[in-house]
Amino acid sequence: MNITVIYIIISLMKYLNKIIEYGLYLFVFLLPWQTRWIIKAGELNGGYFEPKTISLYGVDIVLLIILLLNCFIAISSLKAKSLKLTAIWWLIAGLDLFIFVSIFFAPNKLIALEHYLWFLLGVGLFWLITNAEYNKSKLLWSLVAGAILQAGLGIYQFLAQSTFASKWLGMAVHNPSNLGVSVIETLGGERWLRAYGGLDHPNVLGGLLVIAVLLIFNFQFSHLRLRASAEQAIFKQFNNLTIFYFLLFTSLFLSFSRSAWLGLIIGLATALGISLIKKDSPMRNQILKFSIIGVLVFAVLGNIYSDLLSPRLNLNTRLEQKSITERMESVDQAKSLIKNNLFFGVGIGNYTLALAEQNPGQPAWTYQPVHNTPLLILAEIGIFGFIFFVTMLCAMCYVLCRSILKNKNSESTLNLTILVALVAMFQFDHFWWSLHFGILLFWFILGLTQAEIKKIITE
Repeated sequence: MNITVIYIIISLMKYLNKIIEYGLYLFVFLLPWQTRWIIKAGELNGGYFEPKTISLYGVDIVLLIILLLNCFIAISSLKAKSLKLTAIWWLIAGLDLFIFVSIFFAPNKLIALEHYLWFLLGVGLFWLITNAEYNKSKLLWSLVAGAILQAGLGIYQFLAQSTFASKWLGMAVHNPSNLGVSVIETLGGERWLRAYGGLDHPNVLGGLLVIAVLLIFNFQFSHLRLRASAEQAIFKQFNNLTIFYFLLFTSLFLSFSRSAWLGLIIGLATALGISLIKKDSPMRNQILKFSIIGVLVFAVLGNIYSDLLSPRLNLNTRLEQKSITERMESVDQAKSLIKNNLFFGVGIGNYTLALAEQNPGQPAWTYQPVHNTPLLILAEIGIFGFIFFVTMLCAMCYVLCRSILKNKNSESTLNLTILVALVAMFQFDHFWWSLHFGILLFWFILGLTQAEIKKIITE
Protein backbone atom coordinates (compact mmCIF):
# COMPACT_ATOMS: atom_id res chain seq x y z
CA MET A 1 0.00 0.00 0.00
CA ASN A 2 2.78 2.37 0.95
CA ILE A 3 4.61 1.62 -2.30
CA THR A 4 1.43 2.39 -4.28
CA VAL A 5 0.97 5.72 -2.49
CA ILE A 6 4.61 6.65 -3.10
CA TYR A 7 4.26 5.75 -6.79
CA ILE A 8 1.14 7.91 -7.11
CA ILE A 9 2.87 10.86 -5.40
CA ILE A 10 5.92 10.55 -7.67
CA SER A 11 3.68 10.38 -10.76
CA LEU A 12 1.70 13.38 -9.57
CA MET A 13 4.85 15.39 -8.95
CA LYS A 14 6.08 14.67 -12.49
CA TYR A 15 2.72 15.89 -13.78
CA LEU A 16 2.95 19.01 -11.61
CA ASN A 17 6.45 19.71 -12.88
CA LYS A 18 5.11 19.84 -16.43
CA ILE A 19 2.25 22.15 -15.37
CA ILE A 20 4.76 24.44 -13.69
CA GLU A 21 7.10 24.36 -16.69
CA TYR A 22 4.47 25.25 -19.29
CA GLY A 23 2.71 27.59 -16.88
CA LEU A 24 5.99 29.48 -16.61
CA TYR A 25 6.26 29.71 -20.40
CA LEU A 26 2.68 31.02 -20.54
CA PHE A 27 3.30 33.57 -17.79
CA VAL A 28 6.43 34.95 -19.45
CA PHE A 29 4.65 35.18 -22.82
CA LEU A 30 1.68 37.04 -21.28
CA LEU A 31 3.78 39.29 -19.03
CA PRO A 32 3.79 42.35 -21.36
CA TRP A 33 -0.03 42.42 -21.50
CA GLN A 34 -1.45 44.70 -18.82
CA THR A 35 -4.85 43.04 -18.43
CA ARG A 36 -6.13 43.86 -14.96
CA TRP A 37 -9.13 44.24 -12.72
CA ILE A 38 -9.17 47.75 -11.29
CA ILE A 39 -10.42 47.14 -7.76
CA LYS A 40 -10.32 50.81 -6.77
CA ALA A 41 -9.49 53.68 -9.10
CA GLY A 42 -7.08 56.23 -7.65
CA GLU A 43 -8.11 59.87 -7.27
CA LEU A 44 -6.16 62.95 -6.23
CA ASN A 45 -7.24 66.60 -6.28
CA GLY A 46 -10.24 65.75 -8.44
CA GLY A 47 -8.30 63.83 -11.10
CA TYR A 48 -7.48 60.18 -11.85
CA PHE A 49 -4.25 59.14 -10.14
CA GLU A 50 -2.66 55.87 -11.23
CA PRO A 51 -0.27 55.55 -8.22
CA LYS A 52 -3.33 55.27 -5.91
CA THR A 53 -5.11 52.71 -8.10
CA ILE A 54 -5.52 49.22 -6.61
CA SER A 55 -5.44 46.49 -9.29
CA LEU A 56 -5.22 42.75 -9.75
CA TYR A 57 -3.32 41.80 -12.90
CA GLY A 58 -4.18 38.71 -14.91
CA VAL A 59 -0.58 37.48 -14.97
CA ASP A 60 -0.53 37.63 -11.15
CA ILE A 61 -3.11 34.85 -11.04
CA VAL A 62 -1.02 32.68 -13.39
CA LEU A 63 2.12 33.34 -11.34
CA LEU A 64 0.39 32.62 -8.02
CA ILE A 65 -0.87 29.25 -9.28
CA ILE A 66 2.63 28.29 -10.49
CA LEU A 67 4.17 29.40 -7.19
CA LEU A 68 1.69 27.39 -5.12
CA LEU A 69 2.33 24.25 -7.18
CA ASN A 70 6.09 24.71 -6.93
CA CYS A 71 5.79 25.28 -3.16
CA PHE A 72 3.94 21.97 -2.89
CA ILE A 73 6.76 20.18 -4.71
CA ALA A 74 9.42 21.98 -2.66
CA ILE A 75 7.73 21.07 0.63
CA SER A 76 7.27 17.46 -0.50
CA SER A 77 10.99 17.11 -1.22
CA LEU A 78 12.16 19.17 1.77
CA LYS A 79 13.30 16.12 3.73
CA ALA A 80 15.45 14.97 0.85
CA LYS A 81 17.21 18.32 0.51
CA SER A 82 19.11 20.41 3.01
CA LEU A 83 17.64 23.87 3.49
CA LYS A 84 20.48 26.33 3.02
CA LEU A 85 20.22 30.02 2.22
CA THR A 86 22.90 31.28 -0.15
CA ALA A 87 24.36 34.80 0.04
CA ILE A 88 21.93 36.17 -2.55
CA TRP A 89 18.96 35.08 -0.46
CA TRP A 90 20.36 36.82 2.62
CA LEU A 91 20.62 40.02 0.57
CA ILE A 92 17.06 39.60 -0.70
CA ALA A 93 15.91 38.96 2.88
CA GLY A 94 17.56 42.20 4.00
CA LEU A 95 15.93 44.08 1.14
CA ASP A 96 12.59 42.51 2.01
CA LEU A 97 12.93 43.55 5.66
CA PHE A 98 13.44 47.24 4.89
CA ILE A 99 10.73 47.28 2.24
CA PHE A 100 8.36 45.84 4.83
CA VAL A 101 9.47 48.37 7.47
CA SER A 102 8.90 51.22 4.98
CA ILE A 103 5.19 50.36 4.90
CA PHE A 104 4.80 51.77 8.41
CA PHE A 105 6.20 55.13 7.26
CA ALA A 106 3.99 55.35 4.15
CA PRO A 107 1.24 58.02 3.81
CA ASN A 108 -0.98 55.39 2.15
CA LYS A 109 -0.32 51.98 3.69
CA LEU A 110 -2.74 50.16 1.36
CA ILE A 111 -0.75 51.28 -1.69
CA ALA A 112 2.48 50.37 0.10
CA LEU A 113 1.09 46.91 0.83
CA GLU A 114 0.11 46.45 -2.83
CA HIS A 115 3.63 47.33 -3.98
CA TYR A 116 5.12 45.07 -1.32
CA LEU A 117 3.02 42.22 -2.71
CA TRP A 118 4.35 43.03 -6.19
CA PHE A 119 7.86 42.78 -4.75
CA LEU A 120 7.04 39.38 -3.22
CA LEU A 121 5.66 38.19 -6.57
CA GLY A 122 8.91 39.32 -8.20
CA VAL A 123 10.96 37.41 -5.64
CA GLY A 124 8.70 34.40 -6.19
CA LEU A 125 9.39 34.62 -9.93
CA PHE A 126 13.12 34.85 -9.16
CA TRP A 127 12.82 31.66 -7.08
CA LEU A 128 10.99 29.87 -9.90
CA ILE A 129 13.58 30.84 -12.51
CA THR A 130 16.43 29.66 -10.30
CA ASN A 131 14.83 26.42 -9.05
CA ALA A 132 12.06 25.14 -11.33
CA GLU A 133 12.64 22.61 -14.10
CA TYR A 134 12.26 24.12 -17.58
CA ASN A 135 13.90 24.41 -20.97
CA LYS A 136 15.87 27.67 -21.01
CA SER A 137 15.51 28.14 -24.76
CA LYS A 138 11.72 27.79 -24.55
CA LEU A 139 11.59 30.21 -21.62
CA LEU A 140 13.63 32.86 -23.43
CA TRP A 141 11.63 32.47 -26.61
CA SER A 142 8.39 32.81 -24.63
CA LEU A 143 9.42 36.29 -23.54
CA VAL A 144 10.83 37.15 -26.96
CA ALA A 145 7.60 36.01 -28.66
CA GLY A 146 5.60 38.25 -26.34
CA ALA A 147 7.97 41.14 -27.08
CA ILE A 148 7.69 40.56 -30.83
CA LEU A 149 3.90 40.89 -30.59
CA GLN A 150 4.38 44.15 -28.67
CA ALA A 151 6.86 45.31 -31.31
CA GLY A 152 4.38 44.62 -34.12
CA LEU A 153 1.63 46.41 -32.21
CA GLY A 154 3.93 49.38 -31.59
CA ILE A 155 4.78 49.68 -35.29
CA TYR A 156 1.06 49.57 -36.17
CA GLN A 157 0.29 52.28 -33.60
CA PHE A 158 2.97 54.57 -34.96
CA LEU A 159 1.91 54.12 -38.59
CA ALA A 160 -1.78 54.57 -37.73
CA GLN A 161 -0.99 57.38 -35.25
CA SER A 162 -3.64 56.04 -32.91
CA THR A 163 -4.27 53.19 -30.50
CA PHE A 164 -7.38 51.23 -29.62
CA ALA A 165 -8.74 50.49 -26.17
CA SER A 166 -9.22 46.92 -24.97
CA LYS A 167 -9.97 45.94 -21.39
CA TRP A 168 -9.06 42.32 -22.20
CA LEU A 169 -5.60 43.33 -23.42
CA GLY A 170 -5.14 46.04 -20.80
CA MET A 171 -4.80 48.79 -23.42
CA ALA A 172 -5.91 52.41 -23.26
CA VAL A 173 -6.54 54.90 -26.07
CA HIS A 174 -3.66 57.26 -26.84
CA ASN A 175 -4.42 60.22 -29.10
CA PRO A 176 -1.45 62.45 -30.05
CA SER A 177 -3.65 65.54 -29.88
CA ASN A 178 -4.38 64.95 -26.17
CA LEU A 179 -2.17 66.41 -23.46
CA GLY A 180 -0.36 63.83 -21.34
CA VAL A 181 0.12 61.41 -24.25
CA SER A 182 3.77 60.67 -25.05
CA VAL A 183 4.55 62.30 -28.38
CA ILE A 184 7.33 63.74 -30.51
CA GLU A 185 6.79 67.36 -31.44
CA THR A 186 8.41 68.47 -34.71
CA LEU A 187 9.99 71.89 -35.14
CA GLY A 188 6.78 72.89 -36.92
CA GLY A 189 4.67 71.98 -33.88
CA GLU A 190 3.21 68.73 -35.32
CA ARG A 191 2.61 66.03 -32.69
CA TRP A 192 3.47 62.39 -33.49
CA LEU A 193 2.45 59.47 -31.29
CA ARG A 194 5.34 57.32 -30.04
CA ALA A 195 4.95 53.52 -30.10
CA TYR A 196 3.41 52.21 -26.86
CA GLY A 197 2.61 48.59 -27.69
CA GLY A 198 0.30 47.31 -24.97
CA LEU A 199 2.39 48.90 -22.23
CA ASP A 200 2.08 51.98 -20.05
CA HIS A 201 4.64 54.16 -21.81
CA PRO A 202 6.96 54.08 -24.85
CA ASN A 203 9.97 53.92 -22.52
CA VAL A 204 8.54 50.72 -21.00
CA LEU A 205 8.16 49.24 -24.48
CA GLY A 206 11.73 50.32 -25.26
CA GLY A 207 13.05 48.62 -22.13
CA LEU A 208 11.28 45.37 -23.01
CA LEU A 209 12.58 45.46 -26.58
CA VAL A 210 16.18 45.98 -25.42
CA ILE A 211 15.93 42.92 -23.17
CA ALA A 212 14.32 40.91 -26.00
CA VAL A 213 17.03 41.90 -28.49
CA LEU A 214 19.79 40.91 -26.06
CA LEU A 215 18.03 37.64 -25.22
CA ILE A 216 17.83 36.72 -28.91
CA PHE A 217 21.53 37.47 -29.21
CA ASN A 218 22.12 35.38 -26.07
CA PHE A 219 20.14 32.48 -27.51
CA GLN A 220 21.73 32.75 -30.93
CA PHE A 221 25.31 32.97 -29.78
CA SER A 222 24.92 30.23 -27.15
CA HIS A 223 23.73 27.84 -29.86
CA LEU A 224 26.40 28.95 -32.28
CA ARG A 225 29.00 28.13 -29.63
CA LEU A 226 27.89 24.54 -29.82
CA ARG A 227 28.38 24.61 -33.58
CA ALA A 228 31.16 27.21 -33.68
CA SER A 229 33.33 25.39 -36.22
CA ALA A 230 30.65 25.46 -38.90
CA GLU A 231 30.69 28.90 -40.55
CA GLN A 232 27.84 27.81 -42.79
CA ALA A 233 25.70 26.98 -39.75
CA ILE A 234 26.51 30.39 -38.27
CA PHE A 235 25.41 32.13 -41.46
CA LYS A 236 22.20 30.09 -41.61
CA GLN A 237 21.29 30.72 -37.98
CA PHE A 238 22.06 34.43 -38.35
CA ASN A 239 19.75 34.69 -41.34
CA ASN A 240 16.95 32.83 -39.57
CA LEU A 241 16.86 35.43 -36.81
CA THR A 242 17.47 38.53 -38.94
CA ILE A 243 13.74 39.20 -39.43
CA PHE A 244 13.23 39.32 -35.67
CA TYR A 245 16.12 41.76 -35.29
CA PHE A 246 14.65 44.06 -37.95
CA LEU A 247 11.20 43.97 -36.30
CA LEU A 248 12.50 44.64 -32.80
CA PHE A 249 14.93 47.35 -33.90
CA THR A 250 12.20 49.06 -35.93
CA SER A 251 9.81 49.17 -32.99
CA LEU A 252 12.65 50.24 -30.68
CA PHE A 253 13.34 53.19 -32.97
CA LEU A 254 9.64 54.13 -33.12
CA SER A 255 9.40 54.11 -29.33
CA PHE A 256 11.87 57.03 -29.46
CA SER A 257 13.08 55.93 -26.04
CA ARG A 258 16.54 57.43 -25.58
CA SER A 259 17.07 55.53 -22.32
CA ALA A 260 16.42 52.24 -24.17
CA TRP A 261 18.72 53.23 -27.04
CA LEU A 262 21.48 54.10 -24.58
CA GLY A 263 20.93 50.89 -22.60
CA LEU A 264 21.35 48.78 -25.73
CA ILE A 265 24.47 50.67 -26.84
CA ILE A 266 26.11 50.35 -23.42
CA GLY A 267 25.19 46.67 -23.17
CA LEU A 268 26.66 45.89 -26.59
CA ALA A 269 29.74 47.99 -25.89
CA THR A 270 30.29 45.94 -22.74
CA ALA A 271 30.05 42.67 -24.66
CA LEU A 272 32.33 43.98 -27.41
CA GLY A 273 34.90 45.19 -24.86
CA ILE A 274 34.95 41.77 -23.16
CA SER A 275 35.31 39.98 -26.50
CA LEU A 276 38.30 42.18 -27.38
CA ILE A 277 39.95 41.70 -23.97
CA LYS A 278 39.41 37.93 -24.10
CA LYS A 279 40.30 37.81 -27.81
CA ASP A 280 37.02 36.01 -28.44
CA SER A 281 36.71 36.33 -32.22
CA PRO A 282 33.39 34.45 -32.67
CA MET A 283 31.62 36.71 -30.18
CA ARG A 284 33.24 39.86 -31.57
CA ASN A 285 32.14 38.96 -35.10
CA GLN A 286 28.59 38.23 -33.99
CA ILE A 287 28.35 41.52 -32.09
CA LEU A 288 29.54 43.41 -35.15
CA LYS A 289 27.06 41.63 -37.44
CA PHE A 290 24.32 42.23 -34.91
CA SER A 291 25.25 45.93 -34.57
CA ILE A 292 25.26 46.42 -38.33
CA ILE A 293 21.58 45.47 -38.48
CA GLY A 294 20.75 47.97 -35.74
CA VAL A 295 22.74 50.73 -37.41
CA LEU A 296 21.09 50.06 -40.78
CA VAL A 297 17.57 50.08 -39.31
CA PHE A 298 18.19 53.28 -37.35
CA ALA A 299 19.93 54.95 -40.32
CA VAL A 300 17.07 54.19 -42.74
CA LEU A 301 14.32 55.14 -40.31
CA GLY A 302 16.30 58.15 -39.11
CA ASN A 303 16.47 59.39 -42.68
CA ILE A 304 12.75 58.78 -43.29
CA TYR A 305 11.70 60.38 -39.99
CA SER A 306 14.50 62.90 -39.65
CA ASP A 307 12.03 65.60 -38.58
CA LEU A 308 11.05 63.35 -35.63
CA LEU A 309 14.53 62.13 -34.75
CA SER A 310 15.97 65.64 -34.71
CA PRO A 311 13.89 66.83 -31.72
CA ARG A 312 14.98 63.76 -29.71
CA LEU A 313 18.63 64.57 -30.38
CA ASN A 314 18.27 68.36 -30.24
CA LEU A 315 17.68 69.35 -26.62
CA ASN A 316 16.70 72.93 -27.51
CA THR A 317 13.15 72.21 -28.70
CA ARG A 318 10.16 73.20 -26.58
CA LEU A 319 9.16 69.72 -25.39
CA GLU A 320 12.76 68.64 -24.76
CA GLN A 321 13.46 71.77 -22.73
CA LYS A 322 10.29 71.14 -20.76
CA SER A 323 11.30 67.51 -20.20
CA ILE A 324 14.79 68.48 -19.01
CA THR A 325 13.39 71.10 -16.64
CA GLU A 326 10.87 68.65 -15.19
CA ARG A 327 13.53 65.97 -14.71
CA MET A 328 15.88 68.38 -12.96
CA GLU A 329 13.06 69.51 -10.69
CA SER A 330 12.14 65.89 -9.93
CA VAL A 331 15.75 65.15 -8.92
CA ASP A 332 15.66 68.11 -6.52
CA GLN A 333 12.34 66.85 -5.12
CA ALA A 334 13.81 63.35 -4.68
CA LYS A 335 16.82 64.74 -2.83
CA SER A 336 14.52 66.67 -0.51
CA LEU A 337 12.45 63.56 0.27
CA ILE A 338 15.60 61.48 0.80
CA LYS A 339 17.06 64.08 3.16
CA ASN A 340 13.90 64.10 5.28
CA ASN A 341 13.36 60.31 5.20
CA LEU A 342 16.90 58.95 4.94
CA PHE A 343 16.66 55.86 7.14
CA PHE A 344 13.30 54.25 6.29
CA GLY A 345 12.03 56.16 3.28
CA VAL A 346 8.56 57.47 2.47
CA GLY A 347 7.18 53.96 1.96
CA ILE A 348 7.30 51.65 -1.04
CA GLY A 349 4.96 52.84 -3.79
CA ASN A 350 4.36 56.14 -1.96
CA TYR A 351 6.84 58.48 -3.62
CA THR A 352 4.22 60.48 -5.54
CA LEU A 353 1.91 60.58 -2.52
CA ALA A 354 4.75 61.99 -0.42
CA LEU A 355 5.27 64.60 -3.14
CA ALA A 356 1.57 65.48 -2.95
CA GLU A 357 1.90 65.99 0.81
CA GLN A 358 5.01 68.13 0.33
CA ASN A 359 3.48 70.22 -2.49
CA PRO A 360 -0.34 70.04 -2.09
CA GLY A 361 -3.03 71.41 -4.37
CA GLN A 362 -1.52 70.66 -7.79
CA PRO A 363 -3.23 68.64 -10.56
CA ALA A 364 -2.82 64.88 -10.14
CA TRP A 365 -0.74 64.44 -13.32
CA THR A 366 2.01 66.76 -12.06
CA TYR A 367 3.09 64.27 -9.37
CA GLN A 368 5.50 61.91 -11.12
CA PRO A 369 8.20 59.54 -9.81
CA VAL A 370 11.79 60.71 -10.28
CA HIS A 371 13.16 59.32 -13.55
CA ASN A 372 16.01 57.54 -11.82
CA THR A 373 15.52 54.10 -10.29
CA PRO A 374 18.31 54.31 -7.66
CA LEU A 375 17.01 57.67 -6.37
CA LEU A 376 13.45 56.33 -6.30
CA ILE A 377 14.50 53.26 -4.30
CA LEU A 378 16.51 55.39 -1.86
CA ALA A 379 13.56 57.74 -1.38
CA GLU A 380 10.99 54.97 -0.87
CA ILE A 381 12.78 52.43 1.35
CA GLY A 382 15.67 54.39 2.84
CA ILE A 383 19.43 54.02 2.93
CA PHE A 384 19.54 50.52 4.49
CA GLY A 385 17.23 48.94 1.94
CA PHE A 386 19.09 50.77 -0.82
CA ILE A 387 22.41 49.30 0.36
CA PHE A 388 20.98 45.76 0.21
CA PHE A 389 19.64 46.42 -3.30
CA VAL A 390 22.94 47.78 -4.63
CA THR A 391 24.96 45.05 -2.90
CA MET A 392 22.76 42.40 -4.51
CA LEU A 393 23.43 43.75 -8.02
CA CYS A 394 27.15 44.27 -7.33
CA ALA A 395 27.50 40.71 -6.00
CA MET A 396 25.96 39.31 -9.19
CA CYS A 397 28.20 41.45 -11.39
CA TYR A 398 31.26 40.40 -9.38
CA VAL A 399 30.59 36.67 -9.82
CA LEU A 400 29.96 37.09 -13.56
CA CYS A 401 33.10 39.20 -14.03
CA ARG A 402 35.21 36.67 -12.13
CA SER A 403 33.83 33.87 -14.31
CA ILE A 404 34.60 35.85 -17.47
CA LEU A 405 38.18 36.56 -16.39
CA LYS A 406 38.80 32.89 -15.61
CA ASN A 407 37.57 31.55 -18.93
CA LYS A 408 35.65 32.33 -22.11
CA ASN A 409 32.25 31.67 -20.57
CA SER A 410 29.99 33.26 -23.18
CA GLU A 411 26.90 32.78 -20.98
CA SER A 412 28.50 34.89 -18.23
CA THR A 413 29.38 37.59 -20.76
CA LEU A 414 25.88 37.71 -22.18
CA ASN A 415 24.25 37.75 -18.73
CA LEU A 416 26.55 40.59 -17.69
CA THR A 417 25.66 42.44 -20.90
CA ILE A 418 21.96 42.32 -20.04
CA LEU A 419 22.62 43.33 -16.44
CA VAL A 420 24.77 46.30 -17.50
CA ALA A 421 22.13 47.42 -20.01
CA LEU A 422 19.53 47.20 -17.25
CA VAL A 423 21.58 49.29 -14.83
CA ALA A 424 22.19 51.88 -17.58
CA MET A 425 18.43 52.21 -18.17
CA PHE A 426 17.97 52.56 -14.39
CA GLN A 427 19.59 55.98 -14.56
CA PHE A 428 16.91 57.50 -16.79
CA ASP A 429 13.65 55.80 -15.82
CA HIS A 430 11.65 54.59 -12.84
CA PHE A 431 9.34 51.85 -14.14
CA TRP A 432 11.75 49.06 -13.14
CA TRP A 433 10.77 49.82 -9.53
CA SER A 434 7.45 51.68 -9.73
CA LEU A 435 5.34 49.73 -12.24
CA HIS A 436 3.99 46.19 -11.95
CA PHE A 437 5.42 45.09 -15.30
CA GLY A 438 8.84 46.63 -14.65
CA ILE A 439 9.14 44.93 -11.24
CA LEU A 440 8.37 41.47 -12.62
CA LEU A 441 10.61 41.90 -15.67
CA PHE A 442 13.44 43.06 -13.39
CA TRP A 443 13.18 39.97 -11.17
CA PHE A 444 12.90 37.74 -14.25
CA ILE A 445 16.25 39.11 -15.47
CA LEU A 446 17.79 38.63 -12.03
CA GLY A 447 16.45 35.06 -12.00
CA LEU A 448 18.15 34.29 -15.32
CA THR A 449 21.37 35.82 -13.98
CA GLN A 450 21.23 33.87 -10.73
CA ALA A 451 20.53 30.62 -12.61
CA GLU A 452 23.79 31.18 -14.52
CA ILE A 453 25.62 32.03 -11.28
CA LYS A 454 24.44 28.73 -9.74
CA LYS A 455 26.02 26.90 -12.67
CA ILE A 456 29.26 28.84 -12.20
CA ILE A 457 29.41 28.02 -8.47
CA THR A 458 28.77 24.31 -8.99
CA GLU A 459 31.36 23.96 -11.79
